[in-house]
Amino acid sequence: MKKTLKFWILIAVGVLSIALTSCENYPEGVLSFYSSEYRIVNTWQVSHVYLNGEEVDSTGYAAYDVGAYYIMYPDHVMAVRALRNGEWRETIFANYILDAKKKTIDMKFTLMDQNYIILGDIKRLSRKEFFFEFDDRYGDHWRLELFARTNY
Repeated sequence: MKKTLKFWILIAVGVLSIALTSCENYPEGVLSFYSSEYRIVNTWQVSHVYLNGEEVDSTGYAAYDVGAYYIMYPDHVMAVRALRNGEWRETIFANYILDAKKKTIDMKFTLMDQNYIILGDIKRLSRKEFFFEFDDRYGDHWRLELFARTNY
């Protein structure tokens, strides 16, 4: 009886250790059994924007404004929608590259005749929250906090 119990405890510990080492975690994230590629696919809305450590409501960049949408598709295609002067504008072509090992995301898109190249560090990525930080070409440090609008 004791040998059987020890055997099952050993099996349980082994399975648990394999499961936990295959999970992904981000600096501000929670442990997840879903892959980053699965979690990133969603419709995200910008809820908080920080510029050089201070929260801002309006940025002068449509893609960074509170209320903008980032729609991430499974095939590394994305769309960005932003409200300007009462009209919704959307990217024509946009893509992203997610590197789960380095915990980075690279996004490239054009919105309202402005080119965006974001080389971001992912700080949190769950099914409901997506936080990332990056430095722009002028040396400003940005942090965008996005929350899920859908649950795929």
